[in-house]
Amino acid sequence: MSYVYAFGSNGQGQLGLAHNRDVDTPQRSVLAGDWTVKKIVCGGNHSVALMSDGSVVGCGDNRRGELHGEPELAQVRGWTPIAVPGIVVDVACGWDTTVIVDASGHVWQRGGGYYEFEQRQLPLHAQDGRIAVYGCFQNFVVVQGSRVYGWGSNSKCQLQRHKCREIVEPTLVCDVGSMSVDYVAMGKDFMVVVDERGRIVHVSGRLPAGFHLKQQEPGTHDGLVVNCMWTSIHVWDRRHDVMESFGKGIHAQLFPQEALDAPIVEFTTGSEHGILVTATQEQSRHYQVYCWGWGEHGNCGPQRDSQPGLQHVGQYANRPRVFGGCATTWIVL
Repeated sequence: MSYVYAFGSNGQGQLGLAHNRDVDTPQRSVLAGDWTVKKIVCGGNHSVALMSDGSVVGCGDNRRGELHGEPELAQVRGWTPIAVPGIVVDVACGWDTTVIVDASGHVWQRGGGYYEFEQRQLPLHAQDGRIAVYGCFQNFVVVQGSRVYGWGSNSKCQLQRHKCREIVEPTLVCDVGSMSVDYVAMGKDFMVVVDERGRIVHVSGRLPAGFHLKQQEPGTHDGLVVNCMWTSIHVWDRRHDVMESFGKGIHAQLFPQEALDAPIVEFTTGSEHGILVTATQEQSRHYQVYCWGWGEHGNCGPQRDSQPGLQHVGQYANRPRVFGGCATTWIVL
């Protein structure tokens, strides 16, 4: 069983609490049942959790069909099961959309004005290995093996070099060759493809200021963990425990280069804020959780807006998992 804590933007009930008010400290968000939460993903105002039994639950905005099939249901209050075509193995959210991958390798999308899941046609087969989906704002990509397929906005050439407003049907974004893709980190207008060795092997779109692929040559940089906010890229070199950020940082989104008293063990990002976990064996509650960046909705703690430096938001005896949404922060125990 998982214990979920959330804080930040909550105007449409996307934190799964008993009210619609923003909160700036972690609050228990109760999910029914004894299943473990595998993943939490968020759109502009809705949240979806993938459970260990392959079911999904959601809460928040439904004005565009993000979660539920009833157009009259503008908001899903509290975590509610989402009707899905089969057992779900992965899930992602766009601004007002939700995409799932089922155990048979089929990809389904709802929202954006469509109140039921509709299948997206991709040349994928479940027997060929893991299929994963990633989303950000108006874009989705699906990964299998060395191939990345995508659809959505292409106004900044994030999917194809030939600029166009939108790519409606899934199309091949890249094939990285002999090494399998591990994941895709996505910003509002760009994406970063990382292979199984932790190497950046493909980038596209309008990249943040200061980022150049040559700086991250796969031959010399592996073991990297990459996460993106809407307008910035953040690269954690696990071997040297160094974090580097690229972008303008108008709202303190760039990682503050201050000394940490313990090594980083995990980090993730939301729309314009970051979340990290450090660990030390010297305290009983030796896992510390920090946020940085734009915390206008309380998603970085009580010090709202663009506070410089890391904001301490919690300490735990057991290692937490952290997830970031659109001005929301999630801690799962």
